[in-house]
Amino acid sequence: MCSISASNASNSSFSFTPEPEALRITRTVLFSLIAVLALAGNYVVCRAVWRHNGTKPIAHYLVSNLAFAEIINMVCIVFMFHAYERPWSWELGSAMCKILPSLQVTSSLVITASLAILAVYRCALLIKPAITKSTRRNVCLAILFSWMGSIGLSFPSGNFRVLTSWGDNCELRFCAEQFPQGLEHYQQIYSVVLFVINFALPLVIMIISYALVDKKIREHIFVIERLHDEQERASSSVTQNSVCIQELQSGQRGLINQPGDKNEEDIQLEYEGKQKSQVFQDTNRRKNKLNKYPDTFELENDLLKMIYALVLVFVICYIPYQVQFLLLEFRVDAFVYWPPRHIFRRLVFTLTCFPSALHPVCYGLMSRFYRKAFFRIIACRKYKT
Repeated sequence: MCSISASNASNSSFSFTPEPEALRITRTVLFSLIAVLALAGNYVVCRAVWRHNGTKPIAHYLVSNLAFAEIINMVCIVFMFHAYERPWSWELGSAMCKILPSLQVTSSLVITASLAILAVYRCALLIKPAITKSTRRNVCLAILFSWMGSIGLSFPSGNFRVLTSWGDNCELRFCAEQFPQGLEHYQQIYSVVLFVINFALPLVIMIISYALVDKKIREHIFVIERLHDEQERASSSVTQNSVCIQELQSGQRGLINQPGDKNEEDIQLEYEGKQKSQVFQDTNRRKNKLNKYPDTFELENDLLKMIYALVLVFVICYIPYQVQFLLLEFRVDAFVYWPPRHIFRRLVFTLTCFPSALHPVCYGLMSRFYRKAFFRIIACRKYKT
C-alpha cells in the first residue's frame, strides 16, 4: 500500500509554480560545474598538504580537514541530486537513504566547525602570538572532536530516515526524515539545534574572531604608516644636518690654523662627526626595518580582504537555505503554500554548494603554498621530495 496516494500528490503539487525548462537546465549545468570545481580544488588542497614532506603549519591541518569534509559533502550531494529532480524518486535503496543524508549532515557540521576553528586560531595567533602555542596533537584532537561530535549530532537524521512510496503503482520513492509517533515534537527541537550549531554559532564565532583580526590588522597598518612618516622626517633631518655640518667644517678649516684654539676645534669637529654618524646609523636602521613593510602592508591588506570575502561567502550562501529550512520545519503557511517554493528551494540549495568551490580559490589566492600546488597540478609537475 502506498504511503501517499497519487491523487493527494497531484493535489499537493497542483498549486506550485512549475520550474521553467531553461532554468532547470541552467541550474543543473551550474551545479555540475560547481561539483567539478569543488572536488578538483579540494583534492588539490588535500594533496598539497599530504605530499608536503617538511614541517606542516598548524593551519594546513585545519584547511585540509575542511577540504576533506567538503569532498565528502559534495560526493553525498551528487548522489542525492537525482532525488530532487524529475521524477523526484529516490533510487538508491533504503540503506543509502539512511547513510547518505546522515553523512552529508556530518560533513556540513565539520565544514562550519572547521571554519569557526580557523577563525579562532587566526585570531589567537595574531593577537596573542606568544601565548598561542598550538601543537599538532591539540589540532588533531580538535579535528577528531569535530568529526565525533558531528557524527553524534547527525545520528537522528540518519536513524529516523524512512523510504516511502507514492504514485499510481507505488513506483516513486521518497526519502524523508520522520520521527516516530510520540516523538514528533522533538523533530523541531532537533532542527533548531542543527541550525544553531551548523550556522548561527559558527557565524557568531567567525564575526567576533575576524572583527578582532580586522582591528589588529588596522593597528598594524597604522603603525606602518606612522613609521613611514617618521622615516621621511628622519631623511629630511639628515639632509639638513649634513648641510649644517658641512658649513661648520668649512668654517672650522679657516679657524683651525689659529694658535691657541687647536684643541678646542679638534674636540668640536670630533663631536660633530659623531653626531653625524649617529644620525646616519639611526636612519639606516629605520630604512632596513622598513624595507619589508611594503610587502607586509600588501599582505595584511590582502588578508583583510580575504577575511571579508570568507564571512560574506558564508553569510550569502548559507542564510537563504537556513531560513527556508526553518520556515518549512515550523510549517509557516505563507512559505509552505508559496507557489514558487520548490523553485526557490532548488536555487538556494545550489547556492549552498558555492562555498565548496570558492574555498580552494580563496586559500589559493591567500597562500603561496596552495597557489604553487595549483600551478604544479596545472603544469603536471611532480612534487619535490
